[in-house]
Amino acid sequence: MTLRRRVTLMSALVVGATLVLASVTCYFVMRGELRGQIDDSLREQGHQVARIPPQRIDPTFPRRVPQPQRRTGASQAYVQFVSADGTVRRPPGSTEPRLPVTAATRAIARSSSTRHALQDTHADGAHLRMLTVGVPGRGAVQLARSLTSVDRALSRLRIVLVLLTVVGTAFAALLARILSRPVAAPTEHELAVSQGALADSLAAQRQLVADASHELRTPVTSVRTNAEMLRDASYVPDDERRLIAGEVVEQAEELTALIGDLIDLARGDVPDPAVEDVRLDALAYESVQRARRHAPGLDFRLDAEPCVVEGAPERLARAINNLLDNAAKHSPDGAAVEVTLRAGVLTARDHGPGIDPDDLPHVFDRFHRGANARGRPGSGLGLAIVRQVAEAHGGSVALEAAPGGGTLARLTLPAERVETVTA
Repeated sequence: MTLRRRVTLMSALVVGATLVLASVTCYFVMRGELRGQIDDSLREQGHQVARIPPQRIDPTFPRRVPQPQRRTGASQAYVQFVSADGTVRRPPGSTEPRLPVTAATRAIARSSSTRHALQDTHADGAHLRMLTVGVPGRGAVQLARSLTSVDRALSRLRIVLVLLTVVGTAFAALLARILSRPVAAPTEHELAVSQGALADSLAAQRQLVADASHELRTPVTSVRTNAEMLRDASYVPDDERRLIAGEVVEQAEELTALIGDLIDLARGDVPDPAVEDVRLDALAYESVQRARRHAPGLDFRLDAEPCVVEGAPERLARAINNLLDNAAKHSPDGAAVEVTLRAGVLTARDHGPGIDPDDLPHVFDRFHRGANARGRPGSGLGLAIVRQVAEAHGGSVALEAAPGGGTLARLTLPAERVETVTA
């Protein structure tokens, strides 16, 4: 048997078994509900019979048995009295079929208690539900209701459930057969495209590992060299020891920042599950406050209109922080960094030396360090992270020379403006 046939057969069996179980459950629930109504009606009559004093039992007793209210569609009622010696009395003029007197009925009639028993029975071909109630010292009363209407309703229900089960199973088998059809083999062009994309991905991973290894080697070597000097020097003056220890701390901080940037780049291709509506103007305000603390010698100015973007707040904040850090890194002391936000476009304009035209096409490459940045601290990953975050949120980022000198960074995101309400 082929795999396709096995899948089709297994799906049909599972769906069929589920439908059969559901149908059987539905049938017995409905059967219990309909027959329960008949039983409740008989018990109500039986309670009323049990309250009749035994001394009032006489040959006309069946006339005094309370009859249920007859409603349109209600099942027919039957009643007869069985004395202790087994004599059967029925209401005068009664045309209903005679109820069967069983051994259980005679035992109840001979007893001196109000025992009762419910059972199914037949009389002249009619299907009945019968209740036998004992009358102490006199006999028993048999009360019955026809089950014809209940049987008719259950018969129709059985037909409907069987049809539903058959149709549902057939539909499941058809759907499984359609879904298990063999998929067309990819064309040579599609294979070439897939292989090319895979090769590009592997090449990018190898390049990232190689670049990371190169960038990590310098701070690791420096930390090791300074640590060995502190360990092996027999005597190091206090001033020089503090200087070396300070260099170790700076190099460790540089190494920590580099590792953090590498982690951000590595997880950037994975969708962030924490996506929500983010107030971009609020993030810009927090980033400007952070930049003022980290670069107190610069004048950060913010002009932002309220807007909302759907995204990961932590990654968006990291992108804005990196743009402001880049502007601060290239700004002279006392200069202004102008940050604006309009219609989802955030710009950061510095007044530094600007970008060398030869570096402009490569500023967002991993580990790229421009000619103006090689003497400054940094890993060369900050702008690469900005581009990755922007593209992951359906946006873009660009750097260009600003009029009058300096650099203008532009981060564009699909944001919606928020209307502010003034009192």
